Order: sequence, then structure tokens, then C-alpha cells
Amino acid sequence: MNDKWADAPVPAVSIVMAAYNGEGTIGRALDSIIEQTFTDWELIVIDDGSTDATANVVQGYAARDPRIRLFRNESNLELSASLNKGIGLARADLIARADDDDINLPQRLERQVAYMQEHNETDVLGTAAYLLDETGQRVSVFMHPTTHAELKNLPFLKIQFFHPSVMIRRSFFDKVGLYDPGYPNAEDKELWLRGLSAGCHYANLPEPLIEYSTGGYVKSWRSLLTHARSLLRIARKQEIENGYRQTFTLFARMAAVNLRIYTPKSLRGA
Repeated sequence: MNDKWADAPVPAVSIVMAAYNGEGTIGRALDSIIEQTFTDWELIVIDDGSTDATANVVQGYAARDPRIRLFRNESNLELSASLNKGIGLARADLIARADDDDINLPQRLERQVAYMQEHNETDVLGTAAYLLDETGQRVSVFMHPTTHAELKNLPFLKIQFFHPSVMIRRSFFDKVGLYDPGYPNAEDKELWLRGLSAGCHYANLPEPLIEYSTGGYVKSWRSLLTHARSLLRIARKQEIENGYRQTFTLFARMAAVNLRIYTPKSLRGA
């Protein structure tokens, strides 16, 4: 950490954002953080070897707001390594995730900080989300289960959290470890399962506090295959019953989304 930050007051929340070629969306994401009603934060942006103007956009914001800190990877290290770098640079005991293409609603941090202060047992706290389609329009609200009892008993492929909505205690990483780069496109799933195995406590707020960009859930075929391989590794590691079958079923469904012959229920609107 450079001298500029060594003597600066430690904020209540460190927000970690990994960015890659996000020049078209990151400005809105940064605006949504600056507009938070809770103001005692620092934002650590890891530019993961972008080849566009992402770093320049962030640098412009950082020049106007000293709470924003930009760090650049010389090459593309991918999400897990970039997030781990950001967590290592974070100074607060509460670490929030944010993505370069999602919007944080104004009271997100305020609501999460208040909950974490009142619930010392909670290690990771997510929120519900407004889902955005490929055009950036809200199409639905999606809420994951809210209680630890529900979250720990979810089936293997059900998701505990919207990853860019979570707020995590530093003690969680001390107990569980950081993201494992060996599970690309499923690093969050592997981390949450590892946390459950370590006895960590989870919760979700029922109110939508982010706008989550789905892109219609259309991914590159390479991304889908990488995701499937990571899920198979997780199923083997966690000894998930029928984990392979569940993964192949999910891959078939996502392939149908890519071929535009199936639309996920969450994107069909009311």
C-alpha cells in the first residue's frame, strides 16, 4: 500500500470491483457508488488488463473523488485473482462486491451495514436484485432465500447470492480463504460452499438493492464450457450426489438460452 493511503482513516466499508473492458458501463456503476447514502467507503477498482479506456474512465473519477483507488494488472489475470488482489488492498472489516456493469441502488450500503451491525453472526449478506435484460431494461425482481437455514440447504446448482450484491466480513476470508482461481466462472459458488463447510453464516436482504445486468444470460460457448467444467470439479470436491447429472442438465438449459430457444423464467417478466 502506498504512502498516500498508509495514514488515511480506515473506512467502514471497502468496495472491491474487478473491471475488464468496461468503458461503456463502468461510469454508471461508479456513479451509483458515489450516490450511496452511506458515505464512509473506499472503492478499490482492479483494472484487469483492459485493452479499452476503462482505466482512463476510472482515473477520471478517482481524480475527483479520493475514495476511489485504481490498480492495474499488466495482463488479464481473470476474476478470482483480481478480486483477491482487491481484498488484499482493502482496509475495512466489511468488504462489499460490485461489478463494472451493475448499478447499486442508493441505500444498498446503508441497509447492509445496518444489518451487519445488528447481526454479528452473519458472515456474508446479499440482497435481492432487479434483473436487466439485454437492453438494460428491468424485467423482474429476483430474491434468493433470506435465512441461513434456507441458504445452507439449497440444492447444489441453486445460487445463494447475487455475487455483486454481497457484503462480506474480513473474518470470513480469514477463516475460509480467498477465491480459488481453479474454478473460473464458478469461483463464487465454490467459495460459498467452502464457507458453509467451515460453519459460516449467510443471509440475504429481501429488498432489491442492485440492478443486475444479465445480458439475457447469453454467454460465449467457451464461457459455458468453462463454467460447466468448474461445476463438475466442485461436484467432485464436495461429493455432491447427482452433481454430474445436475451440471449436464444446467449446461443443456444454458445452451438452449444461447440458441435462443429458451428464455429463463426470471427474464419473462410479470
